[in-house]
Amino acid sequence: MKKLVIILPRGESIKNFVYSGITDALRSHFQITFFSVVPNKEIKEYLMSKCDNFYELKDSNYQNTYAKEIKKILQIAHIKKLNSVTGNLKIAKDDIQSRKNLRFNILRKLRKFIAFFYYSQKGLIRLTNHFTKANFNNQKVKEYEFFLKEITPDLVFNTSHIHNVISLDLMYAVKKLKIKSATFLFSWDNLTSQGRILPSYDIYFTWNQKIKEDLLRLYPAIQKQNVFVTGTPQFDFHFNDDFIDSKEKLYDFLKISYDKKIILYSTGMAYYTPKEHVIVKEIEKVLRNINDDLQLVVRIYAKDNNTEYYKLRENNKSIIIPDHFWELNHLTPTIKDITLFNSLINHCSIGINVASTVSLDLVILNKPVINIAFNPPGENIYPNDYEKIYDFDHYKPIIESKAISLVKNTKELEKELKTYIRNPSYLQEERKNLVNKFFGDEFKKDKTQIFTTIFNELIP
Repeated sequence: MKKLVIILPRGESIKNFVYSGITDALRSHFQITFFSVVPNKEIKEYLMSKCDNFYELKDSNYQNTYAKEIKKILQIAHIKKLNSVTGNLKIAKDDIQSRKNLRFNILRKLRKFIAFFYYSQKGLIRLTNHFTKANFNNQKVKEYEFFLKEITPDLVFNTSHIHNVISLDLMYAVKKLKIKSATFLFSWDNLTSQGRILPSYDIYFTWNQKIKEDLLRLYPAIQKQNVFVTGTPQFDFHFNDDFIDSKEKLYDFLKISYDKKIILYSTGMAYYTPKEHVIVKEIEKVLRNINDDLQLVVRIYAKDNNTEYYKLRENNKSIIIPDHFWELNHLTPTIKDITLFNSLINHCSIGINVASTVSLDLVILNKPVINIAFNPPGENIYPNDYEKIYDFDHYKPIIESKAISLVKNTKELEKELKTYIRNPSYLQEERKNLVNKFFGDEFKKDKTQIFTTIFNELIP
C-alpha cells in the first residue's frame, strides 16, 4: 500500500485535516503515518486512532547558531524584496525594538547590510538552499532520517507551512533524503506577512486562485503544475450541524434573553491591533445609544494575552465575553470551542472586527460585517495604525469588494449599525459576489474528495 506521512505541527492543523475527516478519507487509500504535536493525552489517543503509525513531534533544544543567523538575514532579504505593507511594518517595528539595545542595534544593521546582497530571486533561492543544508547535520535531523528510512514514505505532507517550527528538523530530513514533499498554505495572509517559506516544497496547496497566483509571483522558481487550488477545510465547519448549537442553547450558555440580537465583536492580534479593548468599550457605548436589545458579545483571540478583556468582563456586566476553550498547549481548538465559534457566527445579527479572517467567516454565512478603521481613542499605538491595516496586501481586495462596511469613527459605526438593523439584506449581493470571487468553485466541493484525488495523482 502507498505510504503517506502527514505532519500536524499545530493544533489548528489537527482541526483542519483530522477533525474535518480528510485524513480518514486518505487512510482508505494510503497507509497513514502521523508526525504530530500532542496537545494532551485525550487528543493523542484520538490521533492514534486515526492513523496507522504515530510519532510525537517534540521541541528540539538544539540551536544551530550559524543556521539561525542565516535565517535572520534571509527573512530580512525576503521581506525587503516582498515590499508588502505588512512586511514593511514588521521591518519598522523590528528597527524600533533593536534601538533599545546598542548590541542589538549593531547586529540589526549588520544583518540588513548582508541581506542587501540577496535581494534578487536568485540570491534568495541561493540563501534558502544554503540555510536548509546548514541544518542537515543537526542531531535531531539525523534521528528523523532514521525514522523516515524505516517508514519509506512515498510523500510527506506538512499541513501548515507556517506553523512549522516544531517540524523543521523533520522537514530538513525530508529534504536531505530527497523525499517528495507537499504543504498547505495555512492562511490567506501568510505569503505577504509571515516571511519566507522554509524549507521549499515540491507541491503546494492554496485556498484560492489568487493565492496561487501570488505564490507563483513571489516564488517564480515554483512550477505552475505543482500548485493546486483546494480551498480550505476551516470554513466547512460553519455548515456542519454537528458543530452548531441551536440558538436557544447558545443563548442559555451566554445567559442572555432570547429576544436580544447578538452583535459579535472578534478581537485580533495585539501585534497589529494594540489596545483593542478600548475599541470594545466604544462599541458598547454606540450600541446603548441605538437599542438596549442589542447584545455585544466579544469573541477573544485565543493566541493573545486576554487579561484586559477579563478585566472588562468584571467591570462591565453588559458586555458578554465568554472564555475560549482552546487547549493552549500547541494552540489547539477543541470541539467545544469550534462549536461555540460556529454557533456565534451562525446566530449573530452583525459581526464587527478589525481586518480579521472572521470577516470571511461571516460573509460566507451572508452576515453583515463592519470593519473598524479608527484607532483606540486616547491611545498612542505608533507605529501601528488601524486604518492602514486595510492597505495590507491580502485584505485590500476584501475592502475593494464593497461587501463590508469600513467605518472611520463612532458616528459612522452608529450609522452602519442602524442601516443593517433596519435592513439586514443591505450589501447582500456584494457579499455573495465576494464569496464567489474569493473562494470560487472549490468552496462548494467536498474537501475530502479534492485531497484524495490529488494525492492519488501525486502518488501513482
